[in-house]
Amino acid sequence: MPYLIVIAITLTLISLDMPFPKVENPTAWDIISELLICIQPLIWICFGKIAFRKIFIRSLYVGGSIIFYTGALQNVMDEIYEIEGFLSHIDKVLMPIGLMLISMGVVLSVLNERKDNFYISQKSIKDPLTKLYNRRYLEEKLESILNESTEVNHEISIAFIDIDNFKKINDTVGHIKGDEILRYIGKLINGSIRESDYAFRYGGDEFLIVYQNTTAEIALKITERIKDNFKKNILFHNYNLSLSSGIASYQRSENYKEFIRRADQAMYKSKINGKNRTTLAATP
Repeated sequence: MPYLIVIAITLTLISLDMPFPKVENPTAWDIISELLICIQPLIWICFGKIAFRKIFIRSLYVGGSIIFYTGALQNVMDEIYEIEGFLSHIDKVLMPIGLMLISMGVVLSVLNERKDNFYISQKSIKDPLTKLYNRRYLEEKLESILNESTEVNHEISIAFIDIDNFKKINDTVGHIKGDEILRYIGKLINGSIRESDYAFRYGGDEFLIVYQNTTAEIALKITERIKDNFKKNILFHNYNLSLSSGIASYQRSENYKEFIRRADQAMYKSKINGKNRTTLAATP
């Protein structure tokens, strides 16, 4: 409907303006230039993929179009009636203002679309509960990180983390409390790693952190700090919760699945040895 209105107004103004009272024997260029002036708002709106559901953007488009076409109409009337004085020049003010408002609407529409696309892409790779990356994205990202690290000869370490005794939470106090714990550890992990690192929810109560350009020893220290901070949380003291973790440093001879498996095995050694601890994986 908005497009039809703009097209109707454009065609009306063009038909009114075609006689060109002040221009004798108009050339094809005169007609083309007049046509381009009248359809500029339509071009901008089409380019901007107008989002009429957004009230502010819609107001910019509609307001800008009204102002622009008011100036265009005055230009037509000036040619027909030879208006003099201030009114004869008002089109030179209204038309640029109208185009400026429409241009602002276009820019905001494009930015809004990019924001929506970013939100959709983040939603597809993020776990909605913990706000960490999901396992599907892990398989894609880790392989890419390992390939890059091989080219630049950077060390990559990962931490495989599991919440001890978490199953009892869901069985005794319910999933709402379990979700609260998962949200907390997601926030804790995100707040403990660097911008260059990646944290994933591997599944259930299991998590994986990718430490870029980091030795196993440094990765162990960071993971131990996460473990200690989790244990200190008084909200979970009554549930005997802790974190068992395994640390592995990437070896060029293994693929990403073998890399994860070594960290996973080290995590299980932590559980076997009493839980609430971090174990370095053996080098293959």
